[in-house]
Amino acid sequence: MLRFGTDGIRGKANQELTMEVGYWLGVGIAKAIQPPAFAIGRDTRESGYWLAHAVGLGIASLGIDIIDCGVLPTGALSWVARSLALPTVVISASHNPYFDNGIKVFDADGAKISANTERGIEGYLAEFLEGKRPFFGPLGGVDQRSFEDSYVDWVLTKLGVIEHPLRVVIDGANGAAWRLGPNLATRMGAEVVATIGDKPDGRNINAGVGALHPDVLASVVVQHQADLGLCFDGDADRLIAVSESGAIVDGDELLTMFALYLQRRGALAHDSLAVTIMSNLGIERALEPHAISVVRTDVGDRQIATAMTRDQLSLGGEQSGHIIVKNLGPTGDGLVSGALLLHALSDWGGSLDRFRAEEVVRYPQVHRQVRTQARDRIILDPDFMELRADLEAELGSEGRLVLRPSGTEPVFRILVEAADISVATRLAEQLVTEVEAISRRLTTV
Repeated sequence: MLRFGTDGIRGKANQELTMEVGYWLGVGIAKAIQPPAFAIGRDTRESGYWLAHAVGLGIASLGIDIIDCGVLPTGALSWVARSLALPTVVISASHNPYFDNGIKVFDADGAKISANTERGIEGYLAEFLEGKRPFFGPLGGVDQRSFEDSYVDWVLTKLGVIEHPLRVVIDGANGAAWRLGPNLATRMGAEVVATIGDKPDGRNINAGVGALHPDVLASVVVQHQADLGLCFDGDADRLIAVSESGAIVDGDELLTMFALYLQRRGALAHDSLAVTIMSNLGIERALEPHAISVVRTDVGDRQIATAMTRDQLSLGGEQSGHIIVKNLGPTGDGLVSGALLLHALSDWGGSLDRFRAEEVVRYPQVHRQVRTQARDRIILDPDFMELRADLEAELGSEGRLVLRPSGTEPVFRILVEAADISVATRLAEQLVTEVEAISRRLTTV
């Protein structure tokens, strides 16, 4: 049975995530939350229309009304939830290819529902698929509404127009932001000189464009001599940027800029931000001279959001481009991040390359993985613990190890950071060799 992961339920559309499963998930969502109404929206993948209707019918089967938002980015749907004070269902598989789809649910505050609520929905789904069906009465109604213009109005109310015009290229990933992204940038005062990923056909979402393929946007930015490129993924909950020279700017570099920009305005709470264990060590080194501290969490935007609430932080995010700006929403919103970047870059004189040269620090990162059935036992193995301690001592303060079992695959993940790429590569290869040997020993015992 499909289960909620770090970013909702995902599966192959009409295979694992069938319309029947979608319908019963809708019933389970409605029973677990029981609000007066739900909003529901989706991205552009071809299965989204049908799956949204299946989930919506399941909700309506319990007499609960539906507000159908149509195609809308995830961050905008979080805003819809907050604006209407209603839970909201998002039908999207984010950066995945078109043949996948997914379901996630925001509460009336626009944040992801709790893990306990997700477990409750899973329990209902298991019951329903086993044949234990609820009693149905009258159907709820459907109200179709467009929120695109009002969402842009809200962003402009919060951030306003930029002071200095910027020439911008936008990659909509053939997804939910294909139209909204250029509209927002234009209304903020930017000149959108070109767009790519702006012809969704249901099957080309994320296909060779978007946040997973920023090199395509980079070539267009250089070709048009633009100041900036904004690159979204399929549901536009993440942002990757491109500088005027075509350099790709990931979430760590964006967080560095946002932290400094917010600090200048007295809006960086506690002069701190939250990042995950995967973020580059350079973000800490870049922010140290500005007395900005970094709080690290486990992987996942839910972990970032939890740390931000616990420590009352105003900024947090991931290297992948999921960024949360607390006073602009409780979840990742690539469009809000893009709007904030326009302001920060305008404030910096319009040159992202200059900002990177002056403020960004990057440490080489080397990623490796070992396939093993002993993934969870390796981390506690005495030989592994001794090896880890030796390598951490060798790196000292100029490097970092992130060694962890995958949560979903029979894989042990290795990340080595060092000031010198040759050192990082050498230690990563040593770890692969040693972890493979430890795995063999553990699996033959």
